[in-house]
Amino acid sequence: MDQQRRKTLRLLGASPLLLAAATPPERFVVSYNDDYAPYSYIDSATSTSRVLGILPDVLDPILSELNGLVPSNVGLPWRRAQMMVQQGLAEALCTFASDERKQYALFHSVPVVQLQPHLFFNAYHLRRAELERIKTRDELKAFYLVDQKGNQWAEQALKDFPHVEWTPGHDAIFRMVMATRGDVHVSLSPIVTKWRLRKLGILQEIVSIPAPYIAPNVPFHLGVRKDHPRAAEILGHVDEVLRVPATQRRIEDVVRRYA
Repeated sequence: MDQQRRKTLRLLGASPLLLAAATPPERFVVSYNDDYAPYSYIDSATSTSRVLGILPDVLDPILSELNGLVPSNVGLPWRRAQMMVQQGLAEALCTFASDERKQYALFHSVPVVQLQPHLFFNAYHLRRAELERIKTRDELKAFYLVDQKGNQWAEQALKDFPHVEWTPGHDAIFRMVMATRGDVHVSLSPIVTKWRLRKLGILQEIVSIPAPYIAPNVPFHLGVRKDHPRAAEILGHVDEVLRVPATQRRIEDVVRRYA
């Protein structure tokens, strides 16, 4: 009925404003990782399923500016969150634009946020001094790494490393590091990892150092599924807003609130 009404109005030469009024708002679902605090997470201490964090705080106002678009967020375990977009059950996700994700989503140019990789390892590791002196990828290859399967960034960035143990979740990474069943974890973001270590109560037992030789930074972008009819428009709008200096200052303020 709505589609027929819009067609009739168009044939009658109705104005764009009238056409817009005849078009019901579109629910635009962004699928987030429910356990990647403080970038995106669901607070298990509350009964709400509302997605919290840096990414929704930054993206919701930007997407709300688009006519006829109502942003809506869903938080799920990361594999399911990605699958929602792959299967057309959600419109977008915000993450590293890996080769695999580019098969089903289009990404814009200006990063929403940029993460800085760090090494994290046991403060009581017998080879701590060696770990602290690492300056190259080749030096790091002498150690056993631990990371989460399905990360995609790590699977792509560390594919030439001979010793990587893949775990099903973030917490399992640090159980292995604390038990010295793995030497070191390459984290995308010290903010994320320190948040998790604080929650686990082991922040003081883990050392972190920057690892710019892995990557100087890892950009996160909004990815909209390729078959979405407004994908190009939405991504163009996100880029335009992110290029404004005031937007970057607002993002810095959001990140500071969570750091």
